[in-house]
Formats: sequence, C-alpha cells, structure tokens
Amino acid sequence: MTLLYLDIDGPLPAHLESWITTCARLWRWPLEAIRIDRTRRGYHVVVGVRKRLAPVYVVAAQAILGSDPKREAFTLMRVQQLPMLPAFWQRRFNVLYTSHRHGVSVRKTTPVS
Repeated sequence: MTLLYLDIDGPLPAHLESWITTCARLWRWPLEAIRIDRTRRGYHVVVGVRKRLAPVYVVAAQAILGSDPKREAFTLMRVQQLPMLPAFWQRRFNVLYTSHRHGVSVRKTTPVS
C-alpha cells in the first residue's frame, strides 16, 4: 500500500476525484480510498493505492494530481537524497504536515463529493 498526499491551497478543483480515478486507471494503480480534509488554507487529500510505488512515482503522481508545486519540489529533493539516508528517514520522505511552524493546522470535515 502506498499513500499519496496532496496539499491543495484554495478551493478543491471541480473534478478532483474523477481526475484521481482516471489517472489511477491510466496508470493501472488499484485505489483503496480517497480522503479529503479541510485545512486553514485549503485541503489535504490522501489517496490510498493498493500497490507499492517507488518514491519518484509518488512525487510525480502527487504533482500531476494537483498538489502544491513547492511541496513536491521539496519532496523530490528528499527523494534524490534517499540512498544516503538511514532506513528510518527513507520511509518518511513524503511529508504532509498537520501543523508546522507557519501555523497551518488540519480540521476534520466530511469528504466533499
């Protein structure tokens, strides 16, 4: 299982769930679930894929699916350093903060259809 983390600032794209399912079919990735959480500045979307994906595919998919470009640039930077990192940090390259020093926090809501 692989989790894709999308950080979307502002409103959700109109057909986000459809785009996610279309891409998953195109890439032949079986979906487990899609979860959408409202944040102070937008949304966090977690996509469960019933397949283990290489880190570079995770970053590419997150970017294609609409995640914040700056977040994905930093994630790709971490992926490039994975071979030099201990196993503990290799498993934690893909970060979706519920809060950080800038004060963003997650509030639970019901999924948006």
